[in-house]
Amino acid sequence: SAGQHTLCDRGTNSVGVGVGVVVELQRSTLALTPQLACSRSGASCSSPARSFVRSLAPTDPPSSTMNLKQYMFTKDDAFVAFNLFCGVCGIGTLGMPANFARAGPYLGVFAMIFMGFTNVYASVLVSKTMLIAPRSVKTFGDLGEWCLGPFGRYAVVISQMGVCLLAPCAFLVLGGNMLHAIFPGAFEITTWIILMALMVLPVCLVPTLKEGAGAALAGCLGTLVADIIGIGMLFHGMKGHPAVPAPEVSIPQVASTFGNLALAYGAAVVIPALQRQHSQPERMPQVVGITIAVITVIFIILAWTGYASVGCQISGNLLFNIMPDPVTKLSSLGMKADFGAAVLAYLAMQVHLMVAFAVLLHPAFYIAERMVLGMHKVTYVDETLPYVAQDTPIESIKRSSSAVSMTKQEAVAQDADEEHDENAEYKGAATTIKYVLLRLAIVAALVVTAVVLKDKFIDLTDFIGSSAITTCCIVLPIIFYMRRMGKKMPIAERVVCVFIVVVCGALGVYVTYKTGKAIFAPGAVDPDAPKFPFCKPEHQKELLGVILRFACLPSTRGRRRPLPASTPTMGLKQRLLHYMFTRDDAIAAFNLFCGVCGVGTLGMPANFARAGPYLGILAMIFMGFTNVYATVIVSKTMLIAPRTVKTFGDLGEWCMGSFGRYAVVISQMGVCLMAPCAMLVLGGNLLFAVFPSAFEMQTWIILMALMVLPVCLVPTLKEGAGAAFAGCLGTIVADTIGIGMLHYGLKGHPAVPKPAISLAQVASTFGNLALAYGAAVVIPALQRRHNQPERMPQVVGITMIIITIIFMILAGTGYASVGCQISGNLLFSIMPDPVTKLSSLGMKADFGAAVLAYLAMQLHITIAFAVMLHPAFYIAERLVLGMHKSTFEDETLPYAAHDTPGNDNKRPSSIVSATKEDVNTQEQHDEENDLADYKGTTVVIKYVTLRLAIIIVLVIVAVALKNKFIELADFIGASANTTSCILLPIIFYLKRMGNKIPMVERVVAVFIVIVCTILGSYVTYTTGKAMFAPGPVDPNAPNFPFCKPEHQKELYYIKP
Repeated sequence: SAGQHTLCDRGTNSVGVGVGVVVELQRSTLALTPQLACSRSGASCSSPARSFVRSLAPTDPPSSTMNLKQYMFTKDDAFVAFNLFCGVCGIGTLGMPANFARAGPYLGVFAMIFMGFTNVYASVLVSKTMLIAPRSVKTFGDLGEWCLGPFGRYAVVISQMGVCLLAPCAFLVLGGNMLHAIFPGAFEITTWIILMALMVLPVCLVPTLKEGAGAALAGCLGTLVADIIGIGMLFHGMKGHPAVPAPEVSIPQVASTFGNLALAYGAAVVIPALQRQHSQPERMPQVVGITIAVITVIFIILAWTGYASVGCQISGNLLFNIMPDPVTKLSSLGMKADFGAAVLAYLAMQVHLMVAFAVLLHPAFYIAERMVLGMHKVTYVDETLPYVAQDTPIESIKRSSSAVSMTKQEAVAQDADEEHDENAEYKGAATTIKYVLLRLAIVAALVVTAVVLKDKFIDLTDFIGSSAITTCCIVLPIIFYMRRMGKKMPIAERVVCVFIVVVCGALGVYVTYKTGKAIFAPGAVDPDAPKFPFCKPEHQKELLGVILRFACLPSTRGRRRPLPASTPTMGLKQRLLHYMFTRDDAIAAFNLFCGVCGVGTLGMPANFARAGPYLGILAMIFMGFTNVYATVIVSKTMLIAPRTVKTFGDLGEWCMGSFGRYAVVISQMGVCLMAPCAMLVLGGNLLFAVFPSAFEMQTWIILMALMVLPVCLVPTLKEGAGAAFAGCLGTIVADTIGIGMLHYGLKGHPAVPKPAISLAQVASTFGNLALAYGAAVVIPALQRRHNQPERMPQVVGITMIIITIIFMILAGTGYASVGCQISGNLLFSIMPDPVTKLSSLGMKADFGAAVLAYLAMQLHITIAFAVMLHPAFYIAERLVLGMHKSTFEDETLPYAAHDTPGNDNKRPSSIVSATKEDVNTQEQHDEENDLADYKGTTVVIKYVTLRLAIIIVLVIVAVALKNKFIELADFIGASANTTSCILLPIIFYLKRMGNKIPMVERVVAVFIVIVCTILGSYVTYTTGKAMFAPGPVDPNAPNFPFCKPEHQKELYYIKP
């Protein structure tokens, strides 16, 4: 009944105490109409014409529309993402750096990832629950009543009313503090709070409020401008700072981050309203998930950048750290802060607060008028659309929440009727006096509360986040979903749901109690209270900023080194550029990216086919982290090494003596010999598939070796950026075409079959993942070429993280269409049979597209073969023929844009690089020496004979293993690649830095070494046995061995 649809849940757009508020343009000559909804922050949408006019044609279910368009954002998707983003970007962002200051960067990232996952999950669950709900369920309050009866509705209403009243109170406190800071000699904070309330009072007294996209964007933009200016001022003002102080980490301090993180999100309650606005509601889960995941990444960046300059000394509000004192001209952090920039940041946030205040209060006004004055009894209350482009409260009462939307004519007629009814309720002098007095009383009560709590802004925001927002945006959505879908959920998901509810409930109660006690029952003021309570005792009193007169940078060698002469006068532009990629950074990243993008990418979808998407992601995250860590610590170890250490072999000898060098040389020789062998096998298979009636596979292997033989006989090979890029591009083109053909050829498929997961099958992914990376050994060579080697760790880390993300996307998109039936090599799944015209997956595949993908990969193989063999040639010539004794061997540069094997061997690896002229002279000298080694008829005959012998051996092995490419690739990754690119870098680092790194890092490093050694040994054994001692061929072997028995023999889908 209409009487049941009460309270603030009519207008809830609790989206993140962020306010991109929207006062939507009126569609007719009427004044501002519908009432805005509750949102601790503003989110918004589009115009009614765009929001409500949808096509009547039903959409196909997701399982029958598997094409590329499904994975792109539609116009409706963009509107939803815009609303969520504008709503979440609010005052919660100001506390992000303080989360790192409380918990430290590592636990801080963990806490943010947990809260990000929790909010993504809760928001997606709301969308999924709406999809199965009856059409009469339109709001979050309806959803609560449908799931839990009247208790569910009242739980929603009470929690949302808490947000709608408490958040505006926090806005008054923050606004009063900021205005007092800008104009310290004008009024006290109390006066500013009253004046701020008076400034927004006219908007609060407008009968119904409509929010539009322009206002939403303005509010969101105000927050972003304030955050960016604040972070920029910290970086500029604290430039040249020493290592930032770390926090005194404790369980209560880490738990205290929960309040701000909960405050910063809060998007779940607006999902029903946004979903009603979408013409394809079934797309909402992925839209919501992607949008909030992106927001989480932005939050982490904001937290890290703020913490990087200040450490634990940053306060709970970013803006409180940047305003300079009128007398000393220093901020609270002791830095010289530009007053104009600080004022701009404060005013930008003030715009956000002014817009958000009225928007958040209007749903509370609406509920109060209903309960106290008896108004709004006729219309159906729309409880969830504060920040959505619609009329409030009931613009879309007849709008279906199913996939079929109302027609344009119905929407226009409905809008006109509702606008007239809504305005009619506020007509008459008596009614006007009543609702004005009621609203004035609510605003006055908020002002009194804000004045009392004027010094408790941080405690107040944490209290709101941990109580009202946690309840309505995390706990209730999960409980509603479990109530309706609990019996149909996998046991693992039920466990996750219960875990989140228990953890968030416990943290919410704890933080609510602590902050509530600090607000309402504070103890006596401690005159000796530390200025920086998050820090360790030695940093609780003394400012980091005032040390800047003795500025020094932390040296990578474990001691401080003086600032360069240019640093003290470095401007903001230069300071910001320090955190961007330089030209040398880009070159190093380019080399690294081109080197990693190779044949290993072809097995990415098969990793999901073996382990399933969940364990597959876990395996890829572990291997991604392991390779990022191993690669970064090679760079760090090079930074502390003597200048004579130039190659990975040198590094091994410096760390572990002769054993270290031999371990490096043997493992790298394994890679440099076995990887070209695998390329011959793959190339022979590809050429045989493209030209099946031309030659046999072994003939193609021999011909391929002959094609690259002239390049292999060039004395020294200098690989330029063009060749590196061509090889990388060949891989990318092949992968892209392969994935595209799968999605197109299998569009309309049913749910894909899942693998029969076993420990052995999951472990088997290790070989391919190890093969796919393998970047650590090229770091010394790349670092020698960088004019600022101390920047290499961050360059390497960022590049490897991007590569890991690309690998995940490639694996997920390939698995999405095929499931466990994809082979261990992506390209083997797309070539059509010459007779049936179907691929091995039963899909109609375009022969031309498949040929293009095969030839693109062939380009990569041709370039990579010669490049990878040259270091092996060089070492063999040194060991067998006694050549290259005068120069220092460079064993590590197969895939870097550089001279092979040692064209820059005298380039220093210390912090101070050689000048450009020195490097050019050295390279020219080295090149002349290398060429001189190959002069003379006898020498030419010897090295040509030796190289031909190596290639002949590789061809023989490739022919013998022509049907074992997948096993060979996994064998290389699990043995040689694991040893040279994971185990040795970590062991070298522990040998040199083990006593200086934290205990936690030592434990992580040892754990990685143990796990990778066990997995590497296991996969090496199983794949080696399959290659060199295979059992008898089983005539009944399954076609798809990764699958469960019911899908091992037959294709799960053949497109008609």
